[in-house]
Amino acid sequence: MSDYITIARPYAEAAFDFASDKGEFAAWSGMLALAAAVAANPTMCAQFDNPRLTKQQLAELFLDVCGEQLDAHAGNLIRLMADNGRLAVLPELYAEFERLRAEAERTLQAQVVSAKPVSESQKAAIAAALKARLGREVTLECVIDETLLGGVIIRAGDLVIDGSAKGRLSRLATAMNH
Repeated sequence: MSDYITIARPYAEAAFDFASDKGEFAAWSGMLALAAAVAANPTMCAQFDNPRLTKQQLAELFLDVCGEQLDAHAGNLIRLMADNGRLAVLPELYAEFERLRAEAERTLQAQVVSAKPVSESQKAAIAAALKARLGREVTLECVIDETLLGGVIIRAGDLVIDGSAKGRLSRLATAMNH
């Protein structure tokens, strides 16, 4: 779906610029998250190609499903995207908006995968180390994967740090084979 990303990027940049000018990043994140969820719903997806619906009817159906949770400006974005046959790219638009927002706010979402639950002090130490290394505020998402045996894997943007026992054993086996 790389075409979807290419199509979504200008819409995301326009929404981001508007939200930035108004200082409404959080509000727009919420509205776009809702719109992305509605657009990803299989029942709604089926309506995107329904020949019985005009583009205006599709936009109004979409807005009715979203209810009062979208403001007038977000509603205009939905109508524009419906007119251009682009509602299906809303999940990619939301992801790109969030990427732009994180860049502007100097924040980063990092994933910590561990074999056992990570303590609060370990989370604080990991977040502080990543902040020092990357120069951004870091929010951690912790995931448990018992197949790691021990240690952690940290994913922060393009950075991957594999400190898991499974990863170390794999690197050792590779080194021994060469």
